[in-house]
Amino acid sequence: MLVVGPHDLVTTSVVTALQANGFAAEERETNGSCAFPRVDRARGVVVVNLDLPEGVGLVAKAVTSGWPTLVVGQQTDRERTAAAVAAGAAAYVPRSCPLDVLVRTVLHMSVGRPVMMAKERMAWLELHRVARAEVNTRRRRLDLLTDREFEVLRRLERGQKAADIAVDAVLAMSTVRTHIRSILVKLEVNSQQHAIAIYRETRRQGE
Repeated sequence: MLVVGPHDLVTTSVVTALQANGFAAEERETNGSCAFPRVDRARGVVVVNLDLPEGVGLVAKAVTSGWPTLVVGQQTDRERTAAAVAAGAAAYVPRSCPLDVLVRTVLHMSVGRPVMMAKERMAWLELHRVARAEVNTRRRRLDLLTDREFEVLRRLERGQKAADIAVDAVLAMSTVRTHIRSILVKLEVNSQQHAIAIYRETRRQGE
């Protein structure tokens, strides 16, 4: 068994629980370059902690190498879990679930038992489809921004005020305000905070 994730309480607890139940579990930290030995059939299970920024990509790598893959994630981050299922994860357990549930899930996966019903998988895949459509819509709106507007948005995201932007970018205050109004119109939002949220979320989901 491979448990991939940051060296934190969740990852350590999963490894300890699996070892206590007779599994040869190994913790594997990653910096984004984690590789999985290719297998022709199920010889074990990869458990991926989705707290890793590159977690969804690691799921895809593990699945491509032939590993049944279980993801552990935040219940509040449903879109990320949906992306992991779309990448081929065979099962999902919330990080808040009892460890015996996770161990039982790994046991079932290790002997080839199905652990996610088709209806549940379809629900995750539909959530992923909707989320990707929303991301694509936001990206199209961001693509409408001029280079100068995008620079202003990035500065707003870093916490700069309009007056600071005017000084740093050597722009008139009225010009900065015009850029901000244009950003709001193009992104179809009513506040700078909402525009920043769109930029951050779109960037995060593109990682």
